[in-house]
Amino acid sequence: MATEKIEIAPYDPAWAVAFESERLQLAVHLEHFQARVEHIGSTAVEGLGAKPIIDILVGIEKEELFGSVVNPLLDCGYCYYSCYEKKMPERLFFARLTKLQRQVFEDPGQLPPRDQFPPTHHLHVVAYGSSSWKRHLAFRDYLRTHSMARDAYYRLKVKLAKGTWESGNDYADAKTGFIRGIERLIELTG
Repeated sequence: MATEKIEIAPYDPAWAVAFESERLQLAVHLEHFQARVEHIGSTAVEGLGAKPIIDILVGIEKEELFGSVVNPLLDCGYCYYSCYEKKMPERLFFARLTKLQRQVFEDPGQLPPRDQFPPTHHLHVVAYGSSSWKRHLAFRDYLRTHSMARDAYYRLKVKLAKGTWESGNDYADAKTGFIRGIERLIELTG
């Protein structure tokens, strides 16, 4: 059974620059969708260490246009993970991979080896204003304004990264309890 080692890098200001460069490129490819593009995840929080992968949230006003964004994002060099839609039908997932472009993965068995084709960007397409859209931005904004929560999250990630994981999804699942706790705090204080 293959295992995956998780790397948590200290915060790097270059992540914001990389996001902005990608945002400009996406604006061109998605101009007909009036898409909103946000930097999310740990690389979007100054002072927070992260896996050095830029997480991007794209909000599309009309959900019926979701399928129409696939080809422009493939043209932009992303790979499309349609196999993830069974688990999370409310979003489309794409990744920019090192040395691999424009692939569609309809089955988890088709996924390329992560060590040979590491991702540089993860892109999530959701309905603009949906609960998923709001949840991602609220979590990011909370960590940006609450240094104690940010630092606790960083410590958790470093501790988890010391383990060996069957997949990056297992590592992400291990952080869910912390994330849900912050989301409950946001609800209570919001």
